[in-house]
Amino acid sequence: MKPVMSRLMKLALGAISVAALGTIALPPAHAAGVPPAHSLAQAALQGQHIFNHDKFGGVRTCSACHVNGGTTIGHLPNGTKIPSLMGVAAEFPRYNPAAHRVVTLGQQLDHCITGGLQGKPPAANSAQMTDLVTYLTKLSKGSIMGKQFK
Repeated sequence: MKPVMSRLMKLALGAISVAALGTIALPPAHAAGVPPAHSLAQAALQGQHIFNHDKFGGVRTCSACHVNGGTTIGHLPNGTKIPSLMGVAAEFPRYNPAAHRVVTLGQQLDHCITGGLQGKPPAANSAQMTDLVTYLTKLSKGSIMGKQFK
């Protein structure tokens, strides 16, 4: 009986250690210069502000192409129409045939900021990226998740 107890205790202690390390390993939410949100609603509001006003060191904002906060059909600088962002978070992850890989919403944001805005995307674990993803997820409220899986 003693060896079983010992194994169980080791497993429990290991789980506690992993949990503790997981909380310690998280970077501070304000690392990118954006203060951490104190609620989901605040994160979505901050994400909307970033979407509409931040150029990420580039030449335009997200709302330059995704007009009305991404809630209506938008347009690229060359005039090509692009779909609204309503429900976009429900479409990720998805396979990108041009890149030959699966892309997450965060990776898509990196691509848009780097290419379309000609800026520098925030770090994946930054408060700024979290707020952007939160805003786009809010635009997806009520959307069906997983439609990309056939």
